[in-house]
Amino acid sequence: MIKDLSDVTGFTYQIDSERHYNIFGTEVESPLYGVRTSDEIRRVLLDTEAPLPSIVYWMMRDLSLKNAPNRKQTHDLRFDISYFVPAMFGREYLKTSGHYHPSPAEGQPAWPEVYGVLSGKAIYLLQKVNSLSAGPDEVVVEDCIIVEGNPGDKVIMPPDYGHVTINPLPEPLVMANWVSNRFSSQYGSVEQARGFAYYYIESEGGPRWVKNPAYRDVPPLREARVREVPDLGLTRDTALFTSGQQHPELMDWLNNPADRLDAIWSGIDIIGERKTYEL
Repeated sequence: MIKDLSDVTGFTYQIDSERHYNIFGTEVESPLYGVRTSDEIRRVLLDTEAPLPSIVYWMMRDLSLKNAPNRKQTHDLRFDISYFVPAMFGREYLKTSGHYHPSPAEGQPAWPEVYGVLSGKAIYLLQKVNSLSAGPDEVVVEDCIIVEGNPGDKVIMPPDYGHVTINPLPEPLVMANWVSNRFSSQYGSVEQARGFAYYYIESEGGPRWVKNPAYRDVPPLREARVREVPDLGLTRDTALFTSGQQHPELMDWLNNPADRLDAIWSGIDIIGERKTYEL
């Protein structure tokens, strides 16, 4: 089944949800393709022996238009699209491995990121720890936040928070992102701990959040909702790609977050705590 996502993407883009094809218009430069395989994702699962699809998700990086400036070259900003298959990982809903961003300098906030949901629904699990190198029996998890993203939402991953993306629906999840091109992601001890501090699982009573017993101590799970931040180029009415392509100066906070922390956090509205369970 072909689904046209051009309006929400900002350029010609369709998906074939049955064959898991991504179809770009002739105006789009060919991206750099990558995949996450079942062998790579298995190391962070609750059920490590669960049957998995061979490819969990596709990444199409450094997307740009043929007759327009490439913002990675002009502003160190990279635009990507990720396509996630619908699947369960045993008891868990499909998720990414989870990663962190480094800081440009000691004492500075880490580089942030912004996601735009194009199709399906995403749940983002954000996690702040006191050390990226400490193991799960030593690390202090300082905060955990979940935030849901629906088509048209622009969801900020704030500085110093690692993040996991979860697909809770039996349909593909497609999302885009703008991110600084000045760093490489870090995975810390995520694999050693078999994931972040919480798992999102299906139970007899429905979906629930359960604590990862590999961590010594887990804080309450806070819940947030998305807010528009026009000053950062983030509104529901404008495609994420279009905002960064036409007004890259509005995305400078992705390269230089220290001066825009209040604006960054204004996009994440904490509304309470979510009930959690032990395994």
